[in-house]
Amino acid sequence: MHITLRNNSDRIALATGSPNRIALDYSEDPRAVAERLPRRGDDEQKNVLLLGANGFVGMHMLRELLGDTRVGTVYALVRRKGDKSGEDRIARQLRKYKMELPDTGKLSVLEGSYLDPAMGLAPADYDELLTEVDVVIDAAGATTHDYPYARYRDEKVLPTLRLAEFCLEKRFKTLHVIGSVGSEVYQQWRDFHRRSFFYTGYSKMKWIVKHISLQANRAGVPIHIYQAPFALGGAPTGFKDPGMEYSFWNMISYMLQLGLVWDSEVTSPIVAGDVLARSVVDNALSNTPRAISYPVTPATTREIAARFDLKLVPWQEFRRELIRQHRFRLSQIDWSKPISSIRRGRQQAGFVRSLFPRSFHTLLSNIHHAAANPTTVRVDTDLPSIDVLVNNAGRIRKLSRYLPERTETTAVPAATSASAAPEPVAVGAV
Repeated sequence: MHITLRNNSDRIALATGSPNRIALDYSEDPRAVAERLPRRGDDEQKNVLLLGANGFVGMHMLRELLGDTRVGTVYALVRRKGDKSGEDRIARQLRKYKMELPDTGKLSVLEGSYLDPAMGLAPADYDELLTEVDVVIDAAGATTHDYPYARYRDEKVLPTLRLAEFCLEKRFKTLHVIGSVGSEVYQQWRDFHRRSFFYTGYSKMKWIVKHISLQANRAGVPIHIYQAPFALGGAPTGFKDPGMEYSFWNMISYMLQLGLVWDSEVTSPIVAGDVLARSVVDNALSNTPRAISYPVTPATTREIAARFDLKLVPWQEFRRELIRQHRFRLSQIDWSKPISSIRRGRQQAGFVRSLFPRSFHTLLSNIHHAAANPTTVRVDTDLPSIDVLVNNAGRIRKLSRYLPERTETTAVPAATSASAAPEPVAVGAV
């Protein structure tokens, strides 16, 4: 079974702003292939192949899968890095976020990469995956937005088609791809020609992967897409996440520095990592998984204003004051290193403008309305999303000096992981 992307149709779709221009070719009818492949019964345990288990989202997936009685074996495919084995890399990530995994004996760590032929595995190991796996969860992917679409095309778009082929070989498997709700910024032709942090090769790749997945699913390929938002720390990590590596926390930082936030009904897309994992795993193990899901637990700017003592102002006023305070000034020049300091100052001013472009309210509205898709089921949460946000903010050192002085605590539910529940953090008003 071979699936190909016809004649650069993805690039044509990006140039025209039309997902209908994407064209996939199949060597056989996917439905006919799927029907003749063996599969487990609805009540049997499923074996799961997890990609990206050493990532922030991936380790949540791993924890959720290992604790689920519907799962038999979890194969975690992780690249070896230098002298660090796949198991070492997972263990390092778990230590970093103080998370523990259930010791169920179900975990099998394989060293390889889905980008390599046969996933970089020995023939016997690869054949075991082909014949034993029932569910593939792809939580791997780039962690930077800096590259052009061409690079992401080779690293994610085309490999997604290879994974879809893998799922239709020797045993029927369902493929579950973690996409990005950020790709919903593309709603009109002109969106594909905007320039800012949000309109990049990375988000274009996510848009293409979304529409390839939906088109392939309609043709009978068992592929399912999850339009995930910013995954914040939840109770299992003591509300710790990658912090200022996220554009989201940089945006919160600028709001706190200004003491302002825009007043809007449009929400910010976030979800706790454990809630995201639970949503994905529940759908992946379902006998009738949904083709597309939006596992988003949004927070409003009014909630953010109330919890962080920020003043609500119109969007135009917020952006005007933000740009005024962060424009490049001659006083920023270090005359001992004038060229580098000028470059750095201009880059910082440009970053702020890119993070909050003029079209920001429009793109956030696009994401808001997509995440409110009526076909998406409700995401079960342990805490309101604003509580998750506040608890995480209190653990980010660079934000702490801007946080309100009030010390009322946010209640934290009992942890459902093997580790004990973390202490509640004392941040902001409740």
